[in-house]
Amino acid sequence: MSPGSRQHQLLLIACFAIVYVVWGSTFMGMKLAVQELPPLFVGGARFGLAGVVLLGILVMLGRIDWRWLLAWRYWRTALLTGALMLLCANGLLCASLKREVPTGIAALIVGSTPISMVTMDRIQTRRGLPSLRVMLGMAFGLAGVATLVGTAALSEVRHERIDLVGALMVLASTLFWSGGSIVGRPMPTPREPLLGSAMQMMVGGAALLVASGLLESWSEIPAMSLGSRAWMAWLYLAVFGSLVSFTAYMWLLRNASAAAVATYAYVNPLVAMVIGWLILDERLHWRTAAATLLILGGVVLMQWRSRPGPASSDGEA
Repeated sequence: MSPGSRQHQLLLIACFAIVYVVWGSTFMGMKLAVQELPPLFVGGARFGLAGVVLLGILVMLGRIDWRWLLAWRYWRTALLTGALMLLCANGLLCASLKREVPTGIAALIVGSTPISMVTMDRIQTRRGLPSLRVMLGMAFGLAGVATLVGTAALSEVRHERIDLVGALMVLASTLFWSGGSIVGRPMPTPREPLLGSAMQMMVGGAALLVASGLLESWSEIPAMSLGSRAWMAWLYLAVFGSLVSFTAYMWLLRNASAAAVATYAYVNPLVAMVIGWLILDERLHWRTAAATLLILGGVVLMQWRSRPGPASSDGEA
């Protein structure tokens, strides 16, 4: 393995680790933030700030060709993907947290993201059905998420304690997120990939703030202490959920298969449960171990490649 190829592999591993672990911790942060702050404002402010900070870092490092910022084709990519992934997907998900959608049901719905991502990828590339290995991996991962949630979610369905509108908002958010992840891959982006992420976060964040100004009340925001739990959660989301994790995710979309990248949706609920056990002293049940085996099995199937070489859209070399 050449030094360049080794560095690429290390970067792949680092980005997957960030998306798996850090994003798994952000659900708690979102839940805390939207308890006191308007949901669309939370998303818009966190992504907008992260985009501006990332742009500033790139300018200080001398990584920017200013002609890139004047090219409409790059802003068009940022506008489309930012609208789908941030305004629509993240905005709907944040807003759904204000409604009575049980965590288990939300996890099951989000666990369907790899299915929609791989399906949209196959439609876009006209490659037909994914391989049997990838389909088995998706089935294992979704079964793992269902096992992790347990029977509590199903009992909530039977007792009709679910806000149907909220559940549909979560489902729509996964479809918008998958659509934005897939349609943006062949579109033109700056030669510096981090600039593309910064432009996308700035555009998407601005769109969320405009939507928030039209649909939400900001009257209580100025009176809130910057040291409050909601603001601290927002800061965590801005730095780790947006600046670090979203940038890593966008890099993975252009350097790994759609099937491989989509595995984050299986791992995140598991990470969230482990964090709850470590920080909130929540109990882990026997099903956690079973779910771990199923999820890891699904991830291995969807990540594994039969021979060396660049990954194709279905996760095979």
